[in-house]
Amino acid sequence: MRAIQCVFIMSLLTACATQKPQGLANLDMPMTQKRNVAATETAPFLKHEEKGPFKSYLAMNLPYSEYSNIRESLEKKNGLKLTNRGEAHITVITPPEYDKVLSKKVSIQEIHKLAEKMNIQNSSYKNVCVGKGSAKVEGKDENTYFVVIHSDRLFEIRKAIKDLYISRGGKAADFNAENFYPHVTLGYTKRDLHAEDGVIKDESRCLYTLQDKAQAAAKK
Repeated sequence: MRAIQCVFIMSLLTACATQKPQGLANLDMPMTQKRNVAATETAPFLKHEEKGPFKSYLAMNLPYSEYSNIRESLEKKNGLKLTNRGEAHITVITPPEYDKVLSKKVSIQEIHKLAEKMNIQNSSYKNVCVGKGSAKVEGKDENTYFVVIHSDRLFEIRKAIKDLYISRGGKAADFNAENFYPHVTLGYTKRDLHAEDGVIKDESRCLYTLQDKAQAAAKK
């Protein structure tokens, strides 16, 4: 079951051999917020409606400081220097999903209007783990790192968009609302990697689970 929980700043990354934590990694992060208490930092809803191929999509924008802290701790732990976008978001409708399917029946403006009506920016979500995806790019191994997210609300928004698409005459089989792997990209070596590269950003690619200091202390 996808859990609905509030955002909280993470304080430790713990080693994750499978999808379950196997022990604590020594990676401290500043704790600025208690577990299960809603963040006071907010992010605006940004509409992505640029003209041209793969320029229109739906995203939930997130406060960046939490994910910047996670990335910096990850870099320090692994001796990395990742390229990053300097912001955090969860893509809810991808550019290919819009361009290739949804745009035939629904405009991006209508999708954004529906998302705003469903209060996308207040959607509850949970940070699950830090994952890593790898692929060959121009003959060289490249990597992308991300935080896997669970959010029932974002799935509900996708289902509402599918319903609108079908009501306009679209075929249900053309858009799978469940084919969704919410995540926040932290950074990458050359470029971000996607499903088209063979990288699915889900829990099967977990490297570290996220845990705050209170949880860590309780296990000692």
